[in-house]
Amino acid sequence: MSHAPRGAADRLAYLLKLIASGPSRFSLGDLAERAGLPASSVHRLLQSLLRSGLVERGLAQSYRPGRELHRLASQLVANFDLVRVARPFLDALVAQWHETAVLCIYSPTQHKAIIADIADTPHPLRFAVSRGGEISLPWGSLGRAILAHLPPGEAEAIFREAQVGPLTGRPRSTRQEMIAELAAIRREGYARYFDPRYDIAGIAAPIFGVDGEIYGCVGVTMPSNRYQLHLEDDLSVAVREAATKLSELAAISHS
Repeated sequence: MSHAPRGAADRLAYLLKLIASGPSRFSLGDLAERAGLPASSVHRLLQSLLRSGLVERGLAQSYRPGRELHRLASQLVANFDLVRVARPFLDALVAQWHETAVLCIYSPTQHKAIIADIADTPHPLRFAVSRGGEISLPWGSLGRAILAHLPPGEAEAIFREAQVGPLTGRPRSTRQEMIAELAAIRREGYARYFDPRYDIAGIAAPIFGVDGEIYGCVGVTMPSNRYQLHLEDDLSVAVREAATKLSELAAISHS
């Protein structure tokens, strides 16, 4: 469980995230336990959410997400739902190249990417990827496609935080090596990753949102023994084109 924030405003935002993630009905005690906060503090914050309609009372002293919260969420989804918009691109990548296609969305507060959607390869031999999983940015094509386009200060903070690979347990590249690798990603428009020791490989390209800010990435993952098959084909071009089209759609939706 994450440590609860201290400030009242931060705690209110923290509770809203917990409420939005479910369950559909909850008691004061349940929410306090999930939040790691005293019940008295959660009760006080719930009163503000009740007054705004973001939370409503349910049966038997329970609470539920309010209709106002659902309305606001629906407005955001109507403006631009990247998961829905990206799905045909993921399916097209799988249909043409027969490798697992992945959509990631970057969380600037967590300095991580979240796997938002997956289209699985038809191959029985595949690298396991799970929706909702976190991607550490200094490792792999998905993470580096995002890291290469972060502001320098933000990237520097991630360099300091991430020292050991979450899958391999190996130290990350040196700072000089990483700077050179990220510069190459920016030049080419996509990231490649190949690690036969752990049978992992992938290709990913960045998705940009409004004002050119990094939004996430789209990529393909595969066992490293199939990676060699794609060195001479246009898979990297296809991934980059999918990311470019998604960036264009994101920019249009926010214009």
